[in-house]
Amino acid sequence: MSGIAIGLFFGLGFLLAIVGSIWGLVQAFQEDIVWGLLYFFVPFAGYVFYAKKWSNLKIRKTFLIQCAGLFMIVLGNITTAIFPPASSPNVDPGSNQQSPSAFPSDFNTSPSPKQSPAPKPKPSP
Repeated sequence: MSGIAIGLFFGLGFLLAIVGSIWGLVQAFQEDIVWGLLYFFVPFAGYVFYAKKWSNLKIRKTFLIQCAGLFMIVLGNITTAIFPPASSPNVDPGSNQQSPSAFPSDFNTSPSPKQSPAPKPKPSP
């Protein structure tokens, strides 16, 4: 059940943050072409845009929507840290056995039952 809540926090938070960012970009271009280009290309120029235009209620709402999205993403991270997702029911958390695999690995140095050992080189006369 906690996996659904975590997914909702991440999904809705990401959606809010993206919608707020795109909406802020549109508002920056509506204010001035230079603000739009700065918002799009210069890191943190959007925050300067929001600070300078804070008196405009629509621009303030856009910023708060972005903040709400980021808050939900952080809340999803905290929820994941506190309530980690349940592990697979077939895996014992205390076991350290390797799963059977046909692929060789660095951990398994013995040949698999399907492989025959390498032939020994013959001494040259």
